[in-house]
Amino acid sequence: MPENKNYSFENNSNSCVIKTTAPPRYWYNYLWNENGYCAQVSQTGAGISYYINEKADMCQINGNQDRFIYLRNDDNGECWNIGESPLLEKVENFSCEHSIAFSNIKSEYKGIHASWRIFVPSDGYHEVWTIKLKNNKQVITNLSVFSVVSFYLEGFPYPRYYEMYRCCETFFDKDLNGVFCLSKHPFAPHARYNGYIAASLPVYSYDGDLNRFCGYNGSLQRPEIPVYGKDCTNSRTALFTLGGVLQNKISLKPSEEIEFQILFGVSESLSEAVEVRKKYSNSMKVEASLKSTSDMIYGKYASLSVKTPDVKINNLMNNWLKKQVDFCIVGKKGVRDNLQITVALMMYRLEKAKAEILEVLRHQFRNGHAVLTWYPYDDTRYSDQPFWIVWAVIELIKETGDYGILDTQIEYQDGGSGTVLEHMKAAIARLLEDTGPNGLTKLWFADWNDALNVTTDPEAESVMLTEQLCLALKEFSILMKRLGDTEYALWLSDKYNEMRNLLNEKAWDGEWYARALSKFETIGSKNSNGSKIYVNAQTWAILADIPDDKKLPLVLKSIDAMEHPFGFPINHPPYMEYSPHIGRMGGMLPGLFENGGVYCHATAFKMMMDCKLGRGDKALETLHKIMPDSKANPSMNSGAEPYVFTNCYAIHPHYYGKSYQSWTTGTSAWVMRGLYEGIMGLRRDYEGLRISPSFPVDWNRAEVTRTFRGAKYHVTIINKGHKKSPEIKITVDGKVIEGNILPLFNDDFVHEVKVELL
Repeated sequence: MPENKNYSFENNSNSCVIKTTAPPRYWYNYLWNENGYCAQVSQTGAGISYYINEKADMCQINGNQDRFIYLRNDDNGECWNIGESPLLEKVENFSCEHSIAFSNIKSEYKGIHASWRIFVPSDGYHEVWTIKLKNNKQVITNLSVFSVVSFYLEGFPYPRYYEMYRCCETFFDKDLNGVFCLSKHPFAPHARYNGYIAASLPVYSYDGDLNRFCGYNGSLQRPEIPVYGKDCTNSRTALFTLGGVLQNKISLKPSEEIEFQILFGVSESLSEAVEVRKKYSNSMKVEASLKSTSDMIYGKYASLSVKTPDVKINNLMNNWLKKQVDFCIVGKKGVRDNLQITVALMMYRLEKAKAEILEVLRHQFRNGHAVLTWYPYDDTRYSDQPFWIVWAVIELIKETGDYGILDTQIEYQDGGSGTVLEHMKAAIARLLEDTGPNGLTKLWFADWNDALNVTTDPEAESVMLTEQLCLALKEFSILMKRLGDTEYALWLSDKYNEMRNLLNEKAWDGEWYARALSKFETIGSKNSNGSKIYVNAQTWAILADIPDDKKLPLVLKSIDAMEHPFGFPINHPPYMEYSPHIGRMGGMLPGLFENGGVYCHATAFKMMMDCKLGRGDKALETLHKIMPDSKANPSMNSGAEPYVFTNCYAIHPHYYGKSYQSWTTGTSAWVMRGLYEGIMGLRRDYEGLRISPSFPVDWNRAEVTRTFRGAKYHVTIINKGHKKSPEIKITVDGKVIEGNILPLFNDDFVHEVKVELL
C-alpha cells in the first residue's frame, strides 16, 4: 500500500499520525473516561470538553471549541500556534498523533520545537495537557506560553433568562495556580458546574476576562495581547466574556528542553480543583496516570481483534472501530441508537452492553412503545423502538446464555414494572396492534428513517418495520420454544407467517419491495412520484427471510443496481421536490443525507445481508466503499477522518463525496457486526459460538480473537478451497468437532480453533 502523505497509521495501528495542519475539516479524536468526562480534540488542539453524569445532565465546559496554546518569542514578538490554528502562522515538521488514549500535536517554528499532549485520566473530571518546549537555536530564547480556554458551563434546561453566564464569575487563586470560574446557578442539576484551568509552573500573569486578552477589536483568532507583545492583565470578570488565560514565561538555553502541565476541567469546589492541580504537577505522576489510563483502555478492547490480508481493515477495524462503537454510547440516551450499539458492544464490553439494555427498558411505556430519547426527553412517536428492544434482548441472551435475565424486574417509563420478558411481549404486542389498512405496521411519525415522515396519513404503513417485526417474531418464537412456552412460540410463528404473506402480497412491487404504503401513494414503487426504490426495504426483507426463491434473485438484482462508488443510497433516484406525503426527505436537496445520499448505516445493513447469503466478496466490496479514505472517495475529499466511519456521503454535485458527521453513527456497530459476525462468521447462538464465515474467495487466511462465555477463542480461518460455498472443517485444541458450534469451556483459557474452508 503506497504511503499516504496526509496521515499514517503507527504504533500497531493504534495511532493515526496526521501530517497536514489543514485537512478539509477538523479531524477529531475523542478522549473520555467512565466518569463521564470527555475531550474532543482536533488536529490543532481545538475542541469542546464536557462532563455528563449518569442522569445525562450535561456540562459543556468551553464554548466555540476554545482550547488554544499561543506561543510568543518575547525577544522579537513573533507569535504562533503549535498546530498553526488559529493564528495561521506557518510551522514546520507538523504532526498530530491521534492515539487511542491521547492526542499529541508537535511542530517547529524558527528553531523552537513544541509539543502539546492531551489525555483524560481514567478517574476524575479533567484533562491533562503536557507542554514541551525545546530550543534548537544557538542563543538563549525567551518565550511566553498562553494557555487559553473559554468557560461556557451550559447544557441543561432552566427557566427563561437563567443563562449560565448570569451566574458565573472568574478569579485567580494562588493555591490553584490558575483561573477558577465559579457558578452559582440556582437550577444546576449537580454541583460540578465550576470550571478551571491551572498550571504546574508558576503563572506569570493571567486573564479571567477574554476581552482583556483578545482586545475589544480582536478575537481568539487574533488576540491582541500575544500578537502585540503585551502580557496578560490579571483581570477577572463576570457575565459575558468568561475565560481562563494563563501566561507562563520561560527562558531556554540552546538545546534546553522544558516540560510543564496544564489542567483543565470541572469540579464541585475550588478545593477539589486545587487537589487535582497538586496531583498532576509532578511529571512522573502524569506519566504514571497516562500509562494506567492507556492500560485500562486497551484492557477494555483486548478481548476482540482481527487480522486479515487487508492492511486497511487491520488498521481500522481493531481498536479504532472498538473505540468508535464505545464512544457512540457516551452521553447518548436514545432507545433505537443505544440498542443498536449495544449489540456490537457486547462482543467485547458485555457488562456495559447489558447495563445499557436494561437502562433502555426503563424508558419503555407499559403499552410497549418507548421514548425516542430520554435526554433530552422526546417521546415523539417513532414506530420502530419496540423492535430494537426485542432484538437486543435476544442477542444478549445468545451472548450470555443467561435466560434468567428475562425474570429481571424493570420499571416502565410511565410507572409500574414488569419482567424483561413482559417488556418484550409488550413490544411485540405494540407492533402487531399498530397496524394499518393493509395489515402492516404503522409508520407513525417515522421509523428508522427519521426523514420519512408521512404525517399527512396517520394510517401509513412501514414495510421496513414490518420486515423487522417479522425478524423479531421469528427470533422470539425460537426463544420461547427453548423456554418451553410452545403455545406462545407457535402463536409467534403463525404471526410471522401471516405478516410475511402480507408483505409479499401488499408490498411486492414486481422486482423489489415498496418502502411504505399510504392512501396517497405506494412509496418506493416503480409507480411512485420521485424516488422508486429504497434499499432498506430490500435488505431487511432478506434479513427476515421474506422473499421466496423466485423473488430473491429479483431483489438482489434491484439492490445491486443501486450501487454507487461510495456505497448505497437510501433511496433512488432522489426526490427533486418536496412532498408533504414524504416529509423531510423531499425537503432536502437531492443527493444529500436521506434524500438519495449514500447512507453508510444503511449500506452496513446491506453488508450484513450479503453475509447472510454467503456473498463474502460482495460484503467485502461493500465494506470498502464506506470505509474512510476509500479509493473512490479519499478523506481529503470527503472530509471524514481516515480512522473512523461516517454516517453518510453526499452525491449532490455541489457537495459531492462530502461527509456530514463521523464518530457518532450506528454505522460503526453494523460494520463491526458485518466483519466479525458476517465475514469472519463468529455468530452468537443459544448453544454457543457458531462458526459460519462468509469469506472472500481471494483471501487465504485470517485470524480472530473473541471472548465468549468465559473462554477465549483464537480462531484461524484457512481458505483452502477458495470457493463461494465451501465445506467447513473445524478443529478445537487439535480435535475435530461435529457441526460448527464451538464447545463451551468457561475456563478463562485460550482455545485454539482452526477453521478450514474446503
